Amino acid sequence: MNINLDELGKKLHAKLDSGIDQLKAAKTHLEDVHKETEAAIQAKLKAAEETLDAKKQEAAAAKEGMEEFVEAKKAETRAAVAEWKANRDRKKLEKRAERAQKYAEACIAVALCSAEEAEVAILEAVAARRDADDTV
Repeated sequence: MNINLDELGKKLHAKLDSGIDQLKAAKTHLEDVHKETEAAIQAKLKAAEETLDAKKQEAAAAKEGMEEFVEAKKAETRAAVAEWKANRDRKKLEKRAERAQKYAEACIAVALCSAEEAEVAILEAVAARRDADDTV
């Protein structure tokens, strides 16, 4: 997985943009909620829950990867990395870069799952508020 810095930036940027788009959609749902019927809210809630289930599986796998990265990072001392640089040990430096990239991607996956969970929570809160308001 030999990837250069520009490619890494583009890849992570695209993942972050996806998360931003997801949060903007949740915000739009919240702004338009007063116009929606109970059935529409329930349909959105069901869809969001299904998406959340998929994201939770991705996030669980990502968390495992994050734990592996933390363990590998503990094994790497700054002195060892400095030695790899001084000796121009490209193989070790490349593996370190790949692990760091996977960690960044895992962090983004967990963040996206949290954003999806927030959307579900928002829709649940709206549905609950609507139920409470309907009893008046």
